[in-house]
Amino acid sequence: MFIPRHPVVENQFCSYGAQTGTSTAGVGGVVCYAGTVVYLDGTATNEEPIVYKMAYNATPYVPFGFAMQKVKTGYHQVHPTGYMMPGDLGSSDVIAQPDYDANGNIQGTKEIPLGVAHLGIWDTVHYTCLKTSSSLVSTPTAAIIPGQALYAAADEGKVTNSTTEADGTTTDDTGDIGTGDRVGPAVIGSDHSLAQVAVVVKGASIAKAAANINNTTLYPIRIKLMV
Repeated sequence: MFIPRHPVVENQFCSYGAQTGTSTAGVGGVVCYAGTVVYLDGTATNEEPIVYKMAYNATPYVPFGFAMQKVKTGYHQVHPTGYMMPGDLGSSDVIAQPDYDANGNIQGTKEIPLGVAHLGIWDTVHYTCLKTSSSLVSTPTAAIIPGQALYAAADEGKVTNSTTEADGTTTDDTGDIGTGDRVGPAVIGSDHSLAQVAVVVKGASIAKAAANINNTTLYPIRIKLMV
């Protein structure tokens, strides 16, 4: 869920980059969720505006905007190429089609046009926050409150209020839930830049944040995008 609540800048000139050898390829798996913080790929062929979701990397990525649509792979492993599920009709989901190697074998998915949001006010459930344990069922240590700065997390490009960097072996006390990944502004040379990507307009209590993070009940927060 990533819904605009105020006039926004809709960037329609970007594409989500090609994927190779992903576990979600060909079965309609989600590659990138709406509300994910994305960065521009500086190595893109022909200098085209290709974006990818924020993820762990030894060199800091610079946040560029937020994905306005969910990106999924096609269903070419289980249905004919180009097949659409009934639930896809009328949705805003982006469905990436297969990419073939020189021998005609599917090696991943092609790049696909994607809307990228800048600025404006949005409701989103694509967030995480400072937690007391790396377990998925852990409890946030504090509520998400209005005025808090939000950063891009290594966990699927979610927004997080965590400014703690994990030590590489544990994710205790960070907003991230992936072992060894790092979140928040961290340090130069870590996985993300120091850039703040959003500010909280309407937050969520500890209980609501925990339910949202654990995917039991989704509670949106309202944020103002800063990139």
